Amino acid sequence: MPLGNYTLQLDEGITIKLCLYSETERIAVGTEDKTLYTEDDLRDFLSRRGWTGLRELNGYRCIDTLDDLQSGAVYQGVRLLGG
Repeated sequence: MPLGNYTLQLDEGITIKLCLYSETERIAVGTEDKTLYTEDDLRDFLSRRGWTGLRELNGYRCIDTLDDLQSGAVYQGVRLLGG
């Protein structure tokens, strides 16, 4: 890269809150804030947890792309039935 002045633009990402549930008792056990920057970040995050997508808490929207997320909204993970 040649010498010169450059402008660095940082992607702030989108920060969401996840509601975590006990696997056995299906009761809320806490929340986690997560900042995602790319579609790959979202896919990796979902796959590591064994989720197929997210569902907006107190809503009916199912989320499987970064563009569908709303900053500051609360979500829970969605698994395939039998998974």
